[in-house]
Amino acid sequence: MAPITAAPAKRAATKAPRRTSLSEQAYTAIKQLILRGDLKAGDRVTEAGLCERLALGRNPVHIAVHRLHREGLVEIVPRKNIVIRGETIESFVELWNARLLVEPHLTESTAARADETLVDELRRLLAVGRKRHRAGDRHGCMEIDRAVHQRIYQASGNGLLADFASLLLDRSMRLWFAPLVGRYEDDRTMDELAALVDAIARHDPAAARRLMAEHIGSLRNNFARLQAGIDAASERSDHH
Repeated sequence: MAPITAAPAKRAATKAPRRTSLSEQAYTAIKQLILRGDLKAGDRVTEAGLCERLALGRNPVHIAVHRLHREGLVEIVPRKNIVIRGETIESFVELWNARLLVEPHLTESTAARADETLVDELRRLLAVGRKRHRAGDRHGCMEIDRAVHQRIYQASGNGLLADFASLLLDRSMRLWFAPLVGRYEDDRTMDELAALVDAIARHDPAAARRLMAEHIGSLRNNFARLQAGIDAASERSDHH
């Protein structure tokens, strides 16, 4: 292949970062409102209200809302409003079971192809996550957890499966702030992710696959234990 001989100014111009579209900005902003709990399950909003809240036009907000609808985060009531979807106990379990099928495979692939740049990036994210945990920043911890998972997906080499895993992850992320669950075991989560990153750094696909499955399984089991305790407390209350 012949070398590129374009002038430096032209090369710089071709490398200029592409601006994020308004619809992408709207999508990211609304999704953050949902994942962080600012928009809660059952809340009703309108496109006009979102436009005002985000200082964006009607068309990008309309496109973003329909994208979130396809992802299962909102319901659209024609000519009325938008309802923020909630997750049931059953749907949370389904999400984790689906994640158990997808994420260990992606993690195994990432461990086989990871380079030092990826490992350094993941470790920097975890260091920030621990600082945020010590500061009591739960929103920040959630963002780091999400970033680590998504970076592992992206590095797998399977973009289609990575996109699907991201959809599952975002729906289950709301558990961080669900009243049903209370405090998440943030420190334990960071320890599990650190062990996972160590396996990726060693290029140990089998260990990485196992550790990701254990990480997702521990979240699912913790949720089940908490739910069992709530159900038992509710039953005792009904008898009084």
